[in-house]
Amino acid sequence: MSENVHTIFNFNLPFAIPVPDGLYEIFLGGKRADMVIKRVQRRDVAGFSGSGFAQIQFDKYGQSSFSQISMKFNWKLDLDEMGRTPLLLGTSVPPRMRAKETVIRFLNRFIEVVRYTTQEFWVEHARYQDILSYGVTYWDGKQSIPARMTLLDTGVGGIKVSTANPFQVEHDKLDSLTDILAHELLLDSDSMLLLNSKDACLQEDFRLAIIEAVAALEVVLYNFIRVQGRAIGLSKAELEDFIVKVGLTGNITTVMKMLTKGLEQIDDNTLRECKGAITIRNDILHRGLMDVASTDTEKRILAINLMVGYLRKIGSP
Repeated sequence: MSENVHTIFNFNLPFAIPVPDGLYEIFLGGKRADMVIKRVQRRDVAGFSGSGFAQIQFDKYGQSSFSQISMKFNWKLDLDEMGRTPLLLGTSVPPRMRAKETVIRFLNRFIEVVRYTTQEFWVEHARYQDILSYGVTYWDGKQSIPARMTLLDTGVGGIKVSTANPFQVEHDKLDSLTDILAHELLLDSDSMLLLNSKDACLQEDFRLAIIEAVAALEVVLYNFIRVQGRAIGLSKAELEDFIVKVGLTGNITTVMKMLTKGLEQIDDNTLRECKGAITIRNDILHRGLMDVASTDTEKRILAINLMVGYLRKIGSP
């Protein structure tokens, strides 16, 4: 097949993008995609069914309607090229498809601009797993050539089928769940923040993921600095100065070396990744950084996870 063809992706989103049906041109990175969008009405919306459009306000989950998309690129997308492999989802998740990642980048540029211009703040970016099935064709100017029909491409692993309830929980975790509920125990804020961070990665909101992960790190790190600092005789003023410097510069290496002298040490790579996470968090909060790298973020969250476990371990009496 000639390389001088256009590539067309056809798919449905599970939610609706709040714009009129029609053709939209999207320019990104010096390239162009033409997108046709059509709203599709759900048959039954909260018991309402009829010939009109029933639309729930702020319906980010597509309970009222969803969008049908056809996106055309004026070059040939390689359907066999592999893309990113998410690091937080385990080793069983295969690499993603580069061409579909390209589609999502253009789609999210469109969604971002829609959100910005209409002020419909509730509209979220599309994630890889939002497009489960899609059809791809090539157009050579004369004929449409079927290229691929995919029925299930989650990007997070396949479907697990069993006769048992798929949501099984180990006995010790069930005991812990019951105990916390029965005694109204408080939940560790750092654990909750790390869970939020990992969920943000699944949502592909890497800015939020870094903010949540660094908040988790700082909760544990600042407590460790205060406790361990007092144990080695540092004054309250010195401890607070350490905390301020770590938060502003991300330079945790010097502080950790001083406070953990004679104790089990953590590897330098984990320290570097944690420092990098603090730096990126500061750029987000103070310089308005919007574009945060996905794989780098996941590496930093894995490092923060290790650091939090390490600090808990050596900080335990």
